[in-house]
Amino acid sequence: MKKIMAVLVLIGSTQLVFADAAEHYARQVEKISTQYNTQMKSFLRSLNPKITQFDAQQKAQYCDIVKTYVDDMYKATDENRSNLPPSYMSITKQDIINKVNSSPEMQILKKYNIQCDLNNR
Repeated sequence: MKKIMAVLVLIGSTQLVFADAAEHYARQVEKISTQYNTQMKSFLRSLNPKITQFDAQQKAQYCDIVKTYVDDMYKATDENRSNLPPSYMSITKQDIINKVNSSPEMQILKKYNIQCDLNNR
């Protein structure tokens, strides 16, 4: 009976550790996303609606915002990988880059033909 109780306590505490780790990851992702959204909105509001292309400073600022987001999301995923659901365990940096590039705001900005190198830091 003591062994059964010990096993149940161990299983319960293991589940709490995984739940806490998943919650920590969710908080990290929320913080990263909020920071990205704030920076991107500020950047987009700073643009003249009549421009047809970014100047060098705008491109650098834009690429820095996106690159920081990709790097931070990958770092958070990588640090928590062992505690994430199986569908998240195999996420690569390229998966995050692809998700970012297919986002609605990136589709809107395609007309500016901005290419950022998101793989290197």
